[in-house]
Amino acid sequence: MAGIDIYSLNYPKALTNADWQKAKGKIGKLTKTGLGDALTKAEAAFKKIDKSVLDPSSNPLKTMDELQDAVDRAKKHYAATVVPFAKELDNVIKAAKDAESKLGKAIGGKDAAKAAAAVQKEAEWLRVGCKSLDLEKPVEKVKADIQKKNDLAAKFLNDSLKKFATGAATFLRSPSKESWESNIKQQGRSVSNSVAQLQNYRAKFWKDFEKFKGFDQGTLGLEGDDDAVNEKRSKIVKLAVMQVKSIAAFKG
Repeated sequence: MAGIDIYSLNYPKALTNADWQKAKGKIGKLTKTGLGDALTKAEAAFKKIDKSVLDPSSNPLKTMDELQDAVDRAKKHYAATVVPFAKELDNVIKAAKDAESKLGKAIGGKDAAKAAAAVQKEAEWLRVGCKSLDLEKPVEKVKADIQKKNDLAAKFLNDSLKKFATGAATFLRSPSKESWESNIKQQGRSVSNSVAQLQNYRAKFWKDFEKFKGFDQGTLGLEGDDDAVNEKRSKIVKLAVMQVKSIAAFKG
């Protein structure tokens, strides 16, 4: 699916039943064509389309696995919503052709016939758009963004590991709530960000490293600043240091 931007797929006023009822006029209303019903069904089908699901770049993605999941969802949503909508447009096109023919034969129905022909043309344009939606461009956009994130994560990983090791050593000499904020929190988050971003590191270490909850003291239940809580802080930091050493030794 390449060609038309996803967000340019909009339902035109000319394909609403309300607009058709006005366009065909009083004379046109004397001839039953079924076009109004076809338009109502098409509009209802269009409302089921979620463009944010069709667009894999609508939400930030970290990894190629996440991108593949987003692409799979987009394809399934296309099949479940855009394809049925396109079929409803086929029905509109057919109904508009029939309406033009019937109204063209009716006394005083010339203007109504022209209105039906205009509906047909609008539906045909929209039908082409359904076949030409561009999923490739947003996918390439996400790939480029992921690669940029990967490059940055790889560039700063070693530095983040060293800073965490230095901060951990300082913290363990005198554990406290304040020292955690100064020496552990941001340093740990930097390591977390790189490990979560880089596919090989994520596969090997993230399951365990994410247990540190971004080194947020509240999430880890480290609210107090007494000896018992500081002992708990020290145990967590020692565990993190062991993992950081393994990460540093890993040749990913």
